[in-house]
Amino acid sequence: MNNDPIHKGALGQAMLPFVMRELVGMVMKRKALPLEDALFYIYSSSLYRSLLDEKTKLWYQSTVSLYEDLEKEKTASKRSQNENPKVLLFQMFCAENYREAKDISAEEVLLVFSLHGVFEFLGDNYEMLHTQDADYILDTITTYIKRKK
Repeated sequence: MNNDPIHKGALGQAMLPFVMRELVGMVMKRKALPLEDALFYIYSSSLYRSLLDEKTKLWYQSTVSLYEDLEKEKTASKRSQNENPKVLLFQMFCAENYREAKDISAEEVLLVFSLHGVFEFLGDNYEMLHTQDADYILDTITTYIKRKK
């Protein structure tokens, strides 16, 4: 087996489209979602980030197993959001302020926030951030995103 840096991760990258095809199809069917929504449903998950991580080798799991893990994650996320409506309101406040400050679309905000885990960051740091002014919060979000890149 070739262990040079060029081929490192090649198996995972080669398997990912096949795994995603099956997983996206299952999400579309079971959740009755169109393709774009099913893709976002998966792309906004930590399961997807784990699929991209060569070390996890998640692509070896069955599609059913991956789907079940995805549903567990989404259920836990929904439960935590429903437990504290103040946090959800704060996250929406931040998203709208970020959209306006950066002059981008809501879809772009959602993509950036999901890709970099900003919603989770805001939830985890709600107690500290929600008492700050909007400029400070936007600076914190921007710095957080830059560090995640």
